[in-house]
Amino acid sequence: MFIRKKQGSVTKDFERFLKETNCTYTVTKEDDSTTIPFEFQAAHFIASIRKQDDCIEVTYPAMACAPLSQLHLVRSKCNERNNSNILFKFTYTLDHKENEVNVHMSFFNNQVTSESMAHQLKAAFHFQREWQHDYDEAVSTAKDSDSSDLESEIYKHEREMFMLRRLELAHQMDTSVASIAAGIGSLPLWQLLDTVSPLLDCKLLFMTVNTVSGQERIEDETAIRNYDLRHALVEGEGKAARLTRDYAVLDLHYKQGRDEKPMMATISITAEGEDNHSIYSRVTVTIPPRNASRLNSLSNEGRQPHSVSLLIALDRSDDKQRQQEFEYMWSDAQLKARNGEKDSLSDDQLLLGQVRVADVAYNMYWGVQMFNSERYYEAILYLENVFNSYRCDFFEMGPEDKRLFLEMAYKLGFCYNELGQPKLAFYYLDLMASDGNIRHTMELVNSMANSKDLRLFSYTEGVMDEVKRNFSDDEELPDNIRQVINFMRRRRGYAYIDFNQLDQAEKIFTQMLDEEENADYAINELAYIKRLRQQRGEKSTDQDGDYPYIGPTDAPPF
Repeated sequence: MFIRKKQGSVTKDFERFLKETNCTYTVTKEDDSTTIPFEFQAAHFIASIRKQDDCIEVTYPAMACAPLSQLHLVRSKCNERNNSNILFKFTYTLDHKENEVNVHMSFFNNQVTSESMAHQLKAAFHFQREWQHDYDEAVSTAKDSDSSDLESEIYKHEREMFMLRRLELAHQMDTSVASIAAGIGSLPLWQLLDTVSPLLDCKLLFMTVNTVSGQERIEDETAIRNYDLRHALVEGEGKAARLTRDYAVLDLHYKQGRDEKPMMATISITAEGEDNHSIYSRVTVTIPPRNASRLNSLSNEGRQPHSVSLLIALDRSDDKQRQQEFEYMWSDAQLKARNGEKDSLSDDQLLLGQVRVADVAYNMYWGVQMFNSERYYEAILYLENVFNSYRCDFFEMGPEDKRLFLEMAYKLGFCYNELGQPKLAFYYLDLMASDGNIRHTMELVNSMANSKDLRLFSYTEGVMDEVKRNFSDDEELPDNIRQVINFMRRRRGYAYIDFNQLDQAEKIFTQMLDEEENADYAINELAYIKRLRQQRGEKSTDQDGDYPYIGPTDAPPF
């Protein structure tokens, strides 16, 4: 028969533990509870035992503290920990007198044995150290963005770091994947081909549209180029728009040169669901390799298959609603900037508030909205207008306008990288090659690696040499610098493979096998190198190396 412990019994068991571990403590008893403040390994805890419970709750009240201005980030990290940790609960209180946020950690123990209590208290120290490291890194990241809205900026940073990692694909996953959505109106086929494939200047012969309803053949070249991808599965506009079919397959027949035979590209469109705001479709464009010729040898990029997948959407809003939203946000940003309330604005809102021309501000607002929503194709349409309107005035710009201009260039480079156009991305990203911004540096390296640009080697070597000049060999690198260096090493190794320098690449990735943050990536690349050597009849420089391909990982990029 199970006998439920009473408050007195739990209290005695806990006091026995405190005496065995030489903890100092006091006991305060009330009618329905007992409170026991105590010290364990020089840290202050509070135990609480309620009358009706057969367990004890232990709170670590001074686990951490942060400035009150970082409340958003503290709240975010508490939520994050509570979602991932079922044993410990993280809470916070505000100390307005000290202008601080105090973070608390608590846990329950229903055994109250010396072994279990000691284990949980030591675990509390572990989670305290883990919290502090994670939180300090988040604050450093947010400060790098020079924003007062730390919670917003850290999520923005994490999103961009994820996107940077996604571009750092292993060689086994060489297909470009992009996410775009092109809002309201039409999305003609020629516009898509101009952005994500080399078919714009081809001679289009005919196209067949295959759906569940049957097949349609289109022979007029103008009609083919203007085929509306966004309405391939959707009928109607605005709030009346509705999904009418689940898929469509377009077979596009074309000729790319006078002497080449006709070829066929496949464009598949599948329904991806809908919500109150938009109807989503996924478009996957697959272009076969070009025929070999003297002008198009086997080593030419045109001899490689090309594939890209994109998410497009038909928005149910109209132009009037979009104009009203922009006017409200632009006026609000300008008003707060004039009234000295910049601390309440995000970094993007600060940039919007300094734009003085309505048309430019409209394009910037919606371009940034599309960028933040991973709608990269539509972001390009807006952001290029902003970039072009500022470009000719670059040498007369003040520091704030130059910052805005370069941020637009960065976002455009990011978008083109996501759409599988690294050479176009380099055009924008090279403008900020030496501005010291970590995100800009990493995205520039991504564009060079993905386009097999020889400048990658000299550029990454220059960055690493600069780090060596500023930090001694026995000095521990700051986390953000260490992350960049690891990123550079991985991309150099990747590029060495592309340029058939397998010994150099193997040396880099072998060094990474014992590094937790690089090991998975290194294993994939070493397996790929081994497979290349086998195909060429070569022997690996590592006789005992056996590197199974473990596939892409969702682990952080560093």
